[in-house]
Amino acid sequence: MTRTLAGAACALLVTLSGCAKFAEQPEVNPDRYAPLAVDRVWTPAPINTESYTIATRDQVESITPEQGQAMRAYDLPALIDVALSHNPSTRRAWQSARLAAARYGIARSPYYPKVSFDSDQGYVRFPFQDAGRVSVVKQWEISPIINATYTLLDFGRRSSSAKAARERLAAANYTFNRTMQDIVFNVERSFYALGASKAAVAAAEQNLKLAKTDLDAVQQRLDLGLATEPALLLARQRVASGEFDLASANVLVSDAQANLAVAMGIAANVPLQVESLEAQPLPNSLGAEVDQLINDAIKLRPDLASRVATLKSREASVRRAKAEFYPTLGVTANYGENLWQYTFSGPPAITTGTPQYEALLTLKWDLFTGFSHLNGVREAEAEREEARADLQSLELNAISAVWRAYHDFKAAQKKYQFAEALLAASRDAYQSTLETYRQGLSTIVELLTADRDVANARYTMIQSRADLLTSYAAVTYAAGAIPIPGHP
Repeated sequence: MTRTLAGAACALLVTLSGCAKFAEQPEVNPDRYAPLAVDRVWTPAPINTESYTIATRDQVESITPEQGQAMRAYDLPALIDVALSHNPSTRRAWQSARLAAARYGIARSPYYPKVSFDSDQGYVRFPFQDAGRVSVVKQWEISPIINATYTLLDFGRRSSSAKAARERLAAANYTFNRTMQDIVFNVERSFYALGASKAAVAAAEQNLKLAKTDLDAVQQRLDLGLATEPALLLARQRVASGEFDLASANVLVSDAQANLAVAMGIAANVPLQVESLEAQPLPNSLGAEVDQLINDAIKLRPDLASRVATLKSREASVRRAKAEFYPTLGVTANYGENLWQYTFSGPPAITTGTPQYEALLTLKWDLFTGFSHLNGVREAEAEREEARADLQSLELNAISAVWRAYHDFKAAQKKYQFAEALLAASRDAYQSTLETYRQGLSTIVELLTADRDVANARYTMIQSRADLLTSYAAVTYAAGAIPIPGHP
């Protein structure tokens, strides 16, 4: 009989597993409802559908310092690809989404009957008093029983729990998407900062070259008896200042490289080579006004969508708590065999096998639970309102972030234009001052001042370029529409 029951159970499982629709259910394959890869954006399901479109994961090996030495210069999309594959934040968010998907599958399990198998088997010996003498029963017994229970009516408990779990899954998936956007923006910001620091090194080298040119000009005039020793000392001081600025700029490059490594999720001792800041195209416009960008943020930002899903989950939890006031109706059935052999005070031995079964309709209703159901509803409603307040707060913060980023970008555009004009004017002024100094028509103080102005204009130009690129990235990040190169 045991073999028959086991065979029937196996046949049932094979039949169910052969059904494609059944195999796609979250309780069978929960990973299908979460992001399938650590470096791929989760695609929300269309409205009123159960399916998700998830890209296939590409296996990526970790980058080692030895591999990094052989790498060519990385452009920004390549850096983003590495970051999405290696940053621990995306991996953690991915696992959180897979955890929520598994819990969604668990929440749907009450829709299915629960089937269990019990078997008590062994040897029993017990004596008893019988007509003035002690009798002994020695018995071998096996009682295999298969039991099935199924809930027919629960007044929304199962549906509310499944709905809450599904919305928590959606919230986790949207959080995963926002984490990817965080990584992209952090890489962009660190990339532009590294580019600016390397450009600052180049500017410091140019400034040092100008300082040495000034020193040569003073030395020539001093040799001709047209300059004084204090003028030569001032020129040497400017050269020393330029060397100090160059050393400081090199330190900033090291710091920026470490920040980029952290943003990418790789070791700081990986010597990545990246494109220069000058190679990055400058954005001309945002393509939309601030009101449109705010509307896009409310619709597109995954963190807002995650809070909406959380609110829906809390609403389902309220319905689940209210369902506890009602009874549950179900059925229970079992079937088994009572197989035993016993000897009563000696031979003969008796062997028998008796089937046993039952079918019951069960009704369970907790009429009073010490007000736990009532307080459960209050708790669920408070959590729902808490989630609603969190959503409203985040929406206000998102609007504020877009507003600030938009105007920062507009200001960065103007500052970059002014920086271009300032650098051009400073260069012209320096060249003119240098010529007049060589002709004895200007002083060393005027020449060094023009030199300093050129140096400051170079640094201003570099920073304004980096600020323009970073502010553009900040606008798209605030709007929740960061394009991830190479990813859907």
